[in-house]
Amino acid sequence: LAGVLGAAGIAHEVFDELSAEPEHGEIEAATRMARDMAADVVIGCGGGSAIDAAKAVAVGAAHPGPIMDYIVNGPRQITAATLPIIAVSSTSGTGSHVGRVAVLSDRGRGIKRALISDFLYPRVAICDSEILRTMPREVTACTGFDAFAQALEGFLSRSENPLGNLCAEEALRIVFRTLPEVLERPDDLELRSRMAWADTLAGISLATNAIVIPHVIAMVLGGRYGIVHGRAISTVTVACLRHSRPGAVGKLAHIAGLLGCRDQSNDAVRADWAIHAIEDFIARIGLKKNVRDYGVPESDFDSIAAEVRADFGVRVDADPVPTDAGGLTAILHDSVAR
Repeated sequence: LAGVLGAAGIAHEVFDELSAEPEHGEIEAATRMARDMAADVVIGCGGGSAIDAAKAVAVGAAHPGPIMDYIVNGPRQITAATLPIIAVSSTSGTGSHVGRVAVLSDRGRGIKRALISDFLYPRVAICDSEILRTMPREVTACTGFDAFAQALEGFLSRSENPLGNLCAEEALRIVFRTLPEVLERPDDLELRSRMAWADTLAGISLATNAIVIPHVIAMVLGGRYGIVHGRAISTVTVACLRHSRPGAVGKLAHIAGLLGCRDQSNDAVRADWAIHAIEDFIARIGLKKNVRDYGVPESDFDSIAAEVRADFGVRVDADPVPTDAGGLTAILHDSVAR
C-alpha cells in the first residue's frame, strides 16, 4: 500500500506499532503522527484492529483531548470534524470496514470499550481476496466466527430491523457453509470472496441490529484476560443460546432452516437443532474451548457479570431474554458445565 501511494506521489506516513487489540496509548501516538503531518485522510490496512485504530486516529486527529474521552458514555462527542477513513481489509470477520464502531483497549484498567458514531463509517472499503488469502488459519477461524456471531446475535436481538435481518440471514448461511471449507482450502479465492461478502453483510447487520450477551461478555473477557475476540465469543455462545432460547424459539427455528435443517416437525425441535448445529460448527472450526481453558477462574464470574451488566446493560436488555448480573453469572457457569 505504501508503494502504491508513493508511486502516485501521495505523501504519507506509516504507523505500524499497533498490538492485536489496539491500546489507547498506541492510538495517541498514531494521532500525534497524523497531526504532525496534517493528514487529510486516515487509511486502515489490516484486520479489524487496524481499521478500528484508523477510525480512532481519524477522531483523535480532529478533536481535542484523549481518545478515551470519546468512548460510549464518555465526556466528549465525536463530530463531523472526523477525518475521512479508508479501510483495506486483510481479514473476513469484524465488519469494521462497513461499520461505525471502533473498539479500544485500556490495559491499565483491564477494559475494552467502543467509539460509536455515524462519522466513523469508512468512505471507501476494499476487500481483495488476494490479500485475504494471506490470513493464517487461526485468524481465519476467529474472525470468521466473529462474523457469524455478529449476524446470529443481530438476528436474535430485540433491537432489529428488516435490512439488518436480511443481511444477517445471508451472512449466517454463507459463513456456516464456507468457513470450514476455507480452513481446508485457504488459497481458494472464490471461498475467500464468499467470506468477504459474508463479513460485509454481517458488518451491515451489526450497524443496524444490536449485538447481545455473547459479544458483551467477550468484550469484558478480552479486556480483562486478553482473550482473542472470536475465541472469547465462542466460549459463551452456546450457553447464551440456551439462556435466550425461551424468548427466541421462532427465530432459532428460522436459523435452523438457514443452516440446513430439514426437520419440519415444530419450532421447538428446530430451535434445539440450531443450537446443536452451532455447537458442532464451533468444534469443526477449532474453537471449542471454555473460559477456564483461557485461565479465567470461576471465582471471577460474579465480577465479570457485574461489569457486563453495569457497562453494557443496553446490549443485555436487547437480548431475547434480558437478565441481571445473577443471570449472567449463571450463563458463565453453564458455559463450563458441559
